[in-house]
Parts: sequence; C-alpha cells; structure tokens
Amino acid sequence: RWAVDEIFSNTTINYNQHNNRAIFTSRPDRNLKLLINIWERLIISKNKKLELLVTENNFNYNDKTIIKRKLTDQKGLIKDMISSRICLLPGHKAELFCLAAEEANELCIPIVTLGIGCLRERVEHGITGFIANNENEFASYTLKLFSDDDLWHKFRSNLIKKRKINTWKKVAEELINQLI
Repeated sequence: RWAVDEIFSNTTINYNQHNNRAIFTSRPDRNLKLLINIWERLIISKNKKLELLVTENNFNYNDKTIIKRKLTDQKGLIKDMISSRICLLPGHKAELFCLAAEEANELCIPIVTLGIGCLRERVEHGITGFIANNENEFASYTLKLFSDDDLWHKFRSNLIKKRKINTWKKVAEELINQLI
C-alpha cells in the first residue's frame, strides 16, 4: 500500500461540496471513455442536473454535463476534488495502485468503481464506496450516492475515521519490516 502527499492529509475537509458533481481524476487513458459512455447512456439520462468534472484532454464532449477541468498543481486538483460529492473511477488493468483513489479516500470522497485493476483494493464496498459488477450497477450506485444523503454521510464518516492513518512513514516502516 502507498500513501499520498501530506497536502491531501492536511487539507481541511469541505462540508459544502457541490452536491451534483462527480469527478474523475485518473489519467484519461485509464478508462475515461468507458466512464463517459456510462455517464451519457445510464446516468445523465436519469438526472440531467448532475455534472462530471474530468481532466482536460483531447476528447470533445457533446454533453454539457461533462466539464473539462484544467490540469493544475495539487492545490488546484484538491480544490476541484473537495468540491465534488463523488469520485468515479472505473479502474484500468494497468493500474497497480491508483493514486487518484487514495487521494479521494484521504479527502473523504466516496468512490464508485468497476474494480478493474487495483480498484477492488482501494474501495471497501458498502463502507467507503461501491464496487460495481457491471456498467448498470455502476450507474445505479452513482445515482444512489447522489440521491441518498444518509448513505453518502455514512461513507463520508467511514472515510473520515480512516483519514491520516496511511502516512509515508508508516508505509516505509511496513516495507522495511517486510524486507527484514
């Protein structure tokens, strides 16, 4: 397991996030096209008030609910993340760790994933987010987290309890102990 930079741990958690915003913070080649497809077919068709914030890339979106965010420094990334209610990360077979998921966890943002690659290890199903078995379930879980405040607060509380536990010092000590 890895940790994230202290700036994520030291950021004050936002309690006034945009209740209709999801964010995708992984690299675009990490199944952003898949996410956009699910978003357009199965999510936004059910609630047109939602928006998805994605890192700016070469894709052109016909859907006005998909908002491009500029690639910025960590402070800009954190600002965009803490203003979001949910982090949507389908996952990718090449992801061995997925720093984006760990950053979302540290900022106490529930994640919805398909569990591809390492994402099954980053999300505790029903505790810190949802691991969907297919695209329809992914969409259903996403819509549920947008509409069910009690469930969202439960996940958020669970993430807050786990915050600041996984530091670089702890990760290094665990690695050294495994080598000894």
